[in-house]
Amino acid sequence: MTPLIDMVFNLVVFFLVASHFSNESETPVELPRAATSKADAEDPRRLVITINDQEQLFVKDQAIDLPELTDLVRKELDRNGPEFIVQIRSDRRVPYRTVEPLLLTCSQIGVKKFGFKTAAE
Repeated sequence: MTPLIDMVFNLVVFFLVASHFSNESETPVELPRAATSKADAEDPRRLVITINDQEQLFVKDQAIDLPELTDLVRKELDRNGPEFIVQIRSDRRVPYRTVEPLLLTCSQIGVKKFGFKTAAE
């Protein structure tokens, strides 16, 4: 009986670790550098939006347009409440004119917390 319990425990640990790594895959971007950059903690109430150097929006490696993103953010905000955070991972070559509509849309929906991912200098 003990070997069976050990095997089940190992399978549970394996699937937990494997699911964590599948969530971590991100579209590669060259992040802007900041002197005060620090590693952020995992937060289930956070939605990471990536903008690549071709100015395309991605959520969890899935290309998405602004209307779809608006619906997704609205659903996540309703589910997570006022502690919901939108974090933007933007390539350093992306102009602000690409990021601004995203910020305005999220703000109009009711998102109060934003973050920008940066790389340490």
